[in-house]
Amino acid sequence: MNTKLRAISLFSGCGGMDFGAEKAGIDIIWANEIDHDAAETLRKNFKNTEIVEDNIKNIKSFPEADIVIGGYPCQSFSMGGNRNPKNDNRTYLYLEFLRCLNNTSPKFFVAENVSGLKNINKGSFLHEQIRVFNDAGRFGYDIYYKVIDAKDYGVPQSRKRLFIVGIRKDLKLQFAFPAPTHGKAGSGLPAYESHGFAIKGLPSWPKGEFYERPYDPEGHMSWYYMSRNRKAPWGSPSFTIVANWRHVTLHPASPIMKLTWSNLSDGWKQRWDFTDEYDVALAQNQVIPLDTPRRLSWRECALIQTFPTNFEPVGKIESKFTQIGNAVPPLLAEKILKHLVNGTGLQEQKVQPQQLALI
Repeated sequence: MNTKLRAISLFSGCGGMDFGAEKAGIDIIWANEIDHDAAETLRKNFKNTEIVEDNIKNIKSFPEADIVIGGYPCQSFSMGGNRNPKNDNRTYLYLEFLRCLNNTSPKFFVAENVSGLKNINKGSFLHEQIRVFNDAGRFGYDIYYKVIDAKDYGVPQSRKRLFIVGIRKDLKLQFAFPAPTHGKAGSGLPAYESHGFAIKGLPSWPKGEFYERPYDPEGHMSWYYMSRNRKAPWGSPSFTIVANWRHVTLHPASPIMKLTWSNLSDGWKQRWDFTDEYDVALAQNQVIPLDTPRRLSWRECALIQTFPTNFEPVGKIESKFTQIGNAVPPLLAEKILKHLVNGTGLQEQKVQPQQLALI
């Protein structure tokens, strides 16, 4: 592209995709978010963007733009949700994304959702979204989609998400997602990024920045929290950064966890306990182990999500975790959007796009 693309950002949250878009050379001219704290975070970080804080259903019109980006709510498709999308109104918020496409007919769009969207109900919800996006706007869109793991693109976190890219049909272009930049040992790619290294140098016990359970004789970790391994190795990507501050995983300098009891035949029941062992990588990186295990802080979660080092969401601590955990990692957004807008991932259309065929 010879000029900067102008973007509309929908379901913007605290701006994860927007940070990535700006790094990719896109101007975010207009953004919509319903949550007050998240909208204030956007105002704090995107001074030249018109921020509309409202339910998207109340928005009557949208400005002209070249690209629409956003991640409509995913809770009804998430492994951590109730997975009953037919009875969850949030399931149908993609229709508001569609309404924006019909209103503006941008050249491109990029939407993000959880990977469960591809599989739940045999993919019927994804099929329906692709069907309506295919006919959106004045020209319709050729649709390309893929489940992508953030760790494959340099994010120090295992986080699988589905990306849907639309190319307006009159452009007669096809899109290919960028190839992974990181991989396992022996893959020929640089190794996955260490989440321990990403947060190295931050305070070892940042009081007030992580969830501490009110006094309980059993300690800060509930039985549910102890029902799975919550500690990823220091030198590996973290487990997925979640939006619930009570369920955020452990700091990698915490003791190693060990499975001590399992009865999966009677439901999903396990017991993991802390050992007196630590990752060897801690000594190699001159990191002091934590005698008392703790959850990651919101600041650590933000760095693992690849937000800027000075990023701080507006709101109380629980709200900070929610905003950060719901966000698209900015680095991942940047790599996908840059691949689109600089033309690297585009070529003249030679084959029919995927349309309704699941990959």
